[in-house]
Amino acid sequence: MAHRRTRVERVECAGGWTIESTSTPIANRERIEAVERAIGARTTPEMLFESELSLRHAPSGVTVSFNAEDALKGWVELGLPAIKVAVAEAWTRAHVERFGKDEDWSRDVAPANAATPTTTATNASTWNSTENVSDYDWTFTTHYGGSIRADDGARATPSWVPTERRIDRALLTERDPILLYDELTLYESELDDNGIAHLGLKVRVMPKCWYVLLRFWLRVDGVLIRLIETRVFCDVRDASGAPRVLRETQFREETWEQLRARGAPSAPSQYPDPDQAASVLLAAGGPVDIRHDELELAFE
Repeated sequence: MAHRRTRVERVECAGGWTIESTSTPIANRERIEAVERAIGARTTPEMLFESELSLRHAPSGVTVSFNAEDALKGWVELGLPAIKVAVAEAWTRAHVERFGKDEDWSRDVAPANAATPTTTATNASTWNSTENVSDYDWTFTTHYGGSIRADDGARATPSWVPTERRIDRALLTERDPILLYDELTLYESELDDNGIAHLGLKVRVMPKCWYVLLRFWLRVDGVLIRLIETRVFCDVRDASGAPRVLRETQFREETWEQLRARGAPSAPSQYPDPDQAASVLLAAGGPVDIRHDELELAFE
């Protein structure tokens, strides 16, 4: 993989917003170890980036941001059980060789305000239960939907609350100039050739609004596909009152057997990347859980 240099894109738009997108190379070992200590984990995805998207609202002193470390904190807190795959014994041995044996490391924190994904076992008898290794979620699944922080002196740090408001998709389709567009990968793992886990985002800033699409995509070959899409949107035109940031979260999970039963594509090659996976799962018409939240920003 060619070495990438750090790249920073920055734009200011209406409503007092400053959007900054930072793309970085893969993190070095020192940084990876620092993240592992910070989140309380013994491992991280194979490719971990320090890339970050920051959307700061100067009038309220509030920043909405997206980064890998906070996303992995969400993975630790979610604490899903491991998915057992047909080659899990080999994966376990590889894990032990890399990280050593430790029965005590575990995560028992339940997710907050989020539907818990299911896990699907296949050929569970191939899992070597005598291995002295933590049985934890090696897919790095996270319900992370962004980080919120407030400057010193800000009135309060707002929180996400359920809402009946919806993202203005008509506004997103208007042919307005694009002030900033970027794509960032936060982390990725090939799951020791069992599939792929990927967390990345796209951001688009226009004169009337900004929009972020954050996707966690998981494909465990022979077992399941999981897609968690978080869309974050703000209409920046109205500066007369407290601006609102809207967030829509969609969760999809399908086993290969469920896809085949509905006549949907069920070969890993038909899900090569997050965009294609999202397109195929949407067309397949499977079950989806949707949640809508909003963030109200009070002026200082």
